[in-house]
Amino acid sequence: MKIKRKIKILSLVIILTLFLCSCQKNVHTELFEVRNEGIALNSDIKEQISGVKEKTETSTQKEKNKYEPLNYDEQKAIWFSYIDLAEFISGKSKSEFKESIGSALENVSSAGFNTVYVHVRAFEDAYYKSKLFPKTAYLGEKAYDPLKIIISKAHKLNLSVHAWINPFRCGTTETMESLSEKFIIKKWYDDAEKNGTYVVSVDDDKHMWLNPAYDDVRQLVTDGVTEIVENYKVDGIHFDDYFYPTTDKDFDKVAFEKSGKSDLAGWRIDNVNKMVRLVYNAIKKINKNVKFGISPQGNIENDYELQFADIKTWCSKDGYVDYITPQVYYGYSSTSPYLRTIKRWDSLKTNKNVKLVIGLAEYKVISEDEYIHNEGIIARQIKDAKELSNYGGIALYNYKNLFAAEDEYSDRVESEYTFITEELTE
Repeated sequence: MKIKRKIKILSLVIILTLFLCSCQKNVHTELFEVRNEGIALNSDIKEQISGVKEKTETSTQKEKNKYEPLNYDEQKAIWFSYIDLAEFISGKSKSEFKESIGSALENVSSAGFNTVYVHVRAFEDAYYKSKLFPKTAYLGEKAYDPLKIIISKAHKLNLSVHAWINPFRCGTTETMESLSEKFIIKKWYDDAEKNGTYVVSVDDDKHMWLNPAYDDVRQLVTDGVTEIVENYKVDGIHFDDYFYPTTDKDFDKVAFEKSGKSDLAGWRIDNVNKMVRLVYNAIKKINKNVKFGISPQGNIENDYELQFADIKTWCSKDGYVDYITPQVYYGYSSTSPYLRTIKRWDSLKTNKNVKLVIGLAEYKVISEDEYIHNEGIIARQIKDAKELSNYGGIALYNYKNLFAAEDEYSDRVESEYTFITEELTE
C-alpha cells in the first residue's frame, strides 16, 4: 500500500511539474510560433492565445522592410538606358551579363559616380521578375534576372540603384499583338472598349500609350512600382519625362467628356498628379526611405504645355517626390541658356524635403557644336550647378556615350571624361 501511495504521489508531482512548466511557457509565447495542428485559427483567436497580434507580412516583405536603402546627400548619378542594357543582355548568358554589367558598374564607381538610374521598364517590358508585365524581348528565352544582378553588383561598390520606369509608354502594335493574355495591358489592348481609351495609339508615334485619365491605369502604374519595391532592394524609383505623349484632344476625348470638366490642360495635370501621389504613397508604405524621383524636361513651359507635368507642385509640396532631376540639356548659348535655366529650377525648389539634381547631356559632346568645341563643358556645368542654393547633385545621360563611345569619337569623349571625373571627385 505504501508503495502504491508513493507511486500516486510521484505521479501527481510529475503532473503538477508539467502543468507549471506549461504555464511558464505561456508567459513567453511571443518568442515562439503559435501552432495548432488540425485547426486553422483566425488572427483574433491567435491573438487571444498568444497575447501578440499576428504579423501578416510575408518573409520577403519583412526582409524588405529591414533593408536600409543606400542614398547620398549629393547624387552623382548616371542613366543606364534600355539601349545600354540591350548591349549587355542581348544574346548573353547569365555569366556573361554578370561580367559585363559588373565591369560597367566598376567603371561608374571609379569615375566618381555614386548613383545609377537603371532602366527596368522602358516600354512596359520588365528587366526583372514581374507578374504584371512581360519580360523584355532582349532576354529571349533566358530566365535570369538582370535587376537582381545589377543591385547585387552595385551595392558591393556602394552604388545607389534607382529603378527607372517610363510609366505610360507601351510597345508597338506588333509587340502588343504578341503579348500573352495573362497581362493586363494585353487584355486592355484586346478589349474593344479599352483599346482607344485605356490604351491609345498616337499619330507619328509607333508606340501605344496608357491613358492616365483612368483610375485603373494609374493603379497599374502604382502596382508596378509596388512590385519592384516589395521584391527588390532598390534605393529609389525614377520616372522619366513621358507623361502625356500628345496635346491632341482626341487622345483622351471620351474620358474628358465624362469628367464634366471644362479645362483640358488642368484636368490632364490633375490626372498626372493623382498618379504621382499614388506612387509616392505606395513606396513610402513599403519602405519610407526608398526615394522617388522624376526627371522632367528642362524647359518648364514644355513640362506644362506638352507633358502636363506639374513640376511647380512637385518641387514645393510634400507627398509627391523626394527629388527632381530636370533634363537641362542645354548649352550656355542655347535658346534656353544653361545658367538661366538651372537658376529657374533653383527658384522652383522651395520644399526642403525635395532635392534638386541637375540632369546633363554628356552625349552632346559628339553631336552639338557648342559641346564639341568646348572641352570640359560638362565639368563646367557641374561646377555651376554646385553654386545653386538648392543643389542636390547631378545626373549624366548616358552610360554608353561616356564609357563606350564609338572609335571616331573616342578622343573627344576621353578628354571630356577626364574633366568630368576631376570635378566629380573634388
